Amino acid sequence: MDFRKTCSLTELMETMKKQLICLALAGTVMAPMTAQAVEVANTGIDFYGSLRIMLEHAEYADDTEYKDASSRIGLKGERDLGEGLKAFAKYEVAVNLDNEGDSIGDMRYGYLGLSGDWGSFSGGKVSSPFYDAVGYYGDYMWWDSAPVYYTLDGGSRIGQSALYESPDLAGLKLKALVQIDDADNGEEGQHQLGANYSIGNLTLGAAYTDAANNNDIYGLSASYSGDGFYINGAWMDREDTGSGIDALIGVPSGKNLYTLGLSSLDDDAGSNDFDAVILAFQRSLHKDVLVWVEAMAWDGTLYGVEDSNVINVGMNFNF
Repeated sequence: MDFRKTCSLTELMETMKKQLICLALAGTVMAPMTAQAVEVANTGIDFYGSLRIMLEHAEYADDTEYKDASSRIGLKGERDLGEGLKAFAKYEVAVNLDNEGDSIGDMRYGYLGLSGDWGSFSGGKVSSPFYDAVGYYGDYMWWDSAPVYYTLDGGSRIGQSALYESPDLAGLKLKALVQIDDADNGEEGQHQLGANYSIGNLTLGAAYTDAANNNDIYGLSASYSGDGFYINGAWMDREDTGSGIDALIGVPSGKNLYTLGLSSLDDDAGSNDFDAVILAFQRSLHKDVLVWVEAMAWDGTLYGVEDSNVINVGMNFNF
């Protein structure tokens, strides 16, 4: 390992903490994180992150290279305002480990909000209700660019938005988002509604995106956790593309996780149909450290590439 690169990344993290600590004085994360957050010097602010690197071999490019696998660092916290009211905030940015460890990328999250018995309101760059209700259940757990239908053009975070999240209503959770329709968004704001209902080991989801230019999106999902296995599925229909499905079967075994993913798109134009399969293995070396290998193959056109195979070998370090 190049010691200079390690120092460079550490310096970047320290600089980010100093710059962002004022923003995070009133914040907390609203979505679950696998990383173990660490409080910053008795401030009540948690500094967290997940650094992820992988070695990718792509048959279509006849090339092998290191790539970042969706690394991120951030700050989060909350303040109890009394009488059941809390203030929260989160700021998170991408870290690009494939750029010699010295590049901080785009903001992933950045929001402030208030919560109470009635639920929560937040504003800024927030979680997508459509992704949380539908897209998540067909996505992959260790990094976010596996070739599933949703990730072709679905965002898991939406900027310049106001988000409402309901409390748990006897197993039902609702989310609603309004994005500002202004010049920064190309006059293409959107509205999203998402709902999940859990009963026992089964969770059902539905979501709708009212997008500009008649590019609306509809989706349904289902997730079942059995004895030693889980099955997730998602169906989406995009008015500007077509309809597709994602399915994921996982079998945990001790520190290991074995998964099989299937994905298919029926393109309305008929030129970009594809069927994809993903086989993956993950092993936890520590509660915050895991290694994984992922083999992907597809028939048709995916990411603009005809039939091909890709193999990724990666490692995640959470903190």
